[in-house]
Amino acid sequence: MKINTITAENFLGLVNVNVVLDTTVTLFGGANAAGKSSIKEAVRLALAGEAVRVQYKKDWTALVHDGAKTGFVEIGVVTGDEPGLAAVVLPSGKTKLSGYQMPDALPFVLDAQRFASMKPDERRKFLFGLMKVKMDAASVKARLISRDCNAAKVERIAPILRAGFEAAAEDAKAKATEAKGAWRQVTGEAYGEVKAEEWRAPVPAFDAKAAAAVVTELQHLDVAIEQWVGEIAKLQAVRDRRTQLLDRLPQLRGVAELLKRRETKLGVDEAELKRLDAEIEKTAAAAGGGPRIGLVHTMARALQSARDEVEGTSAEADVAAALTLYEAEHGPLSAMGGDPAAASRLKELQAARATCASAVANDRRDIDASKAAATEIGTIEAELAEPHAADALAAARLQIDQLKAQRAEKQGRMDALKVAKRDADAAAEKTKAAAGHHFDVLQWTAIGDALSPSGIPADLLFEALEPINARLQQSALDTDWLRAGIGADMEITCGDGRQYRLLSESEQWRVDAMVAEAVSHLSGLRLIVLDRFDVLDLQGRSDLLAWLDVLATQDEIDTALVFGTLKSVPASLPASTAAIWVEGGKAATEGAQLAQAA
Repeated sequence: MKINTITAENFLGLVNVNVVLDTTVTLFGGANAAGKSSIKEAVRLALAGEAVRVQYKKDWTALVHDGAKTGFVEIGVVTGDEPGLAAVVLPSGKTKLSGYQMPDALPFVLDAQRFASMKPDERRKFLFGLMKVKMDAASVKARLISRDCNAAKVERIAPILRAGFEAAAEDAKAKATEAKGAWRQVTGEAYGEVKAEEWRAPVPAFDAKAAAAVVTELQHLDVAIEQWVGEIAKLQAVRDRRTQLLDRLPQLRGVAELLKRRETKLGVDEAELKRLDAEIEKTAAAAGGGPRIGLVHTMARALQSARDEVEGTSAEADVAAALTLYEAEHGPLSAMGGDPAAASRLKELQAARATCASAVANDRRDIDASKAAATEIGTIEAELAEPHAADALAAARLQIDQLKAQRAEKQGRMDALKVAKRDADAAAEKTKAAAGHHFDVLQWTAIGDALSPSGIPADLLFEALEPINARLQQSALDTDWLRAGIGADMEITCGDGRQYRLLSESEQWRVDAMVAEAVSHLSGLRLIVLDRFDVLDLQGRSDLLAWLDVLATQDEIDTALVFGTLKSVPASLPASTAAIWVEGGKAATEGAQLAQAA
């Protein structure tokens, strides 16, 4: 950033200042209370919005020069190739910014003592921002992964990073301790990293080939037992069949033995039936056509009377058929007279005949049953006469008992092998579990170490400190001043490591100047403002101007403003440096004016 104009009116000790900066380095000199610091503070107010001498904006009336009611400050700048303007009107504090936006690091180059006045944590935060060191969770996670930390565990620790590195490191260490406890619980031993790396659970003896052989033998025995079970089932079926046949024979023989008796009874019953048929025929003839009384006879006579009336109609055939059936059972309707007693006896004979006919049918059925029983007896006796090994079933049962005993013995062997296999598998699982807990210990420890002060925080500090310390070393070489440095604890030191607070005023000024220049260089501002350079002796002042000239010659700075109490303008200045004499709240820039002012 280049400052090319400084304009101020009625601001603090300034009455009217309008300066055009034509050189890279500008030296503002003058007596005490001439207005030099007012110019420096005018630049700071316009560019950074900071009023040094009052705390609150409501007090900005005090910034207006005595006797005036209003004032203003206007600073012309060039950022890159773009011109800009920053102006402040007093006492309202109204600002005007055109083509200008304040960079974050600007207050540290406008006020060289600012960095030293900060607390260590504030310095660290500023340097991280200056060097664009990323400290967000995503960046820290990426750094952990780059250190070969377990990705899953990195994700688990990520939320704790919001509480800071220390909290996350403690959490990781606590998890490592938990993993050690889990390892001890699995192994029953005290955890040790070397021991855990090589630890294996004792594995009991287990013969896999023997187990496979027993499995095969059991399969063969199961097949044989199944076959014998089938054979026993067949033998039992044969035995049960023969038992059933033997049990049935007595019954069948009893039925067969009744054949002759049943044939005799049939003969008697058939003769009786024949006699009844003759008796019925004789009695029916004797009954003749006697009076026929009853509903059926009345209806038959009605049909007879209607026969002529239905002749030639569709009902004729039905009437004729009904009369035919009637006469077949009761005789012609035209029949008259007959023996009433015979008619009554005829019904008894017909009932007796029906009973006798049923008896004949039953006789014939019983005779068929006796004959069938005789036939079945022959078939059963033939079947029972076939060869049969009565002791085969007992032998089969003995065989299957022996096979089952062999299987029980083999199964016992198999059970023992299974126990050995289970113990071997359990040992393998225990070894695996122990290895997993050991891995957890190593990974959580690695994460805890990475998050400890000597891990990633140290890397971040190095990334922030290495460039600024390198620039400070270069400045010490350029100025021939004692080297300044910033340690990991954010302590500012000088020379052989003396702390900043133990330095003399001029040594502190040199350190502040070099730190401000380093911030200007690393931020890309290329601007530095140094007040009270008169704290240096003549040699120190000469070293300062020579250093700024080197920076200007090397094109490492755009604007350097130096303020100090002087009796007169230096007789000779480098080509990169111009002098401005400040007196009575005004600034003289021309040669004649400088001479007059001197």
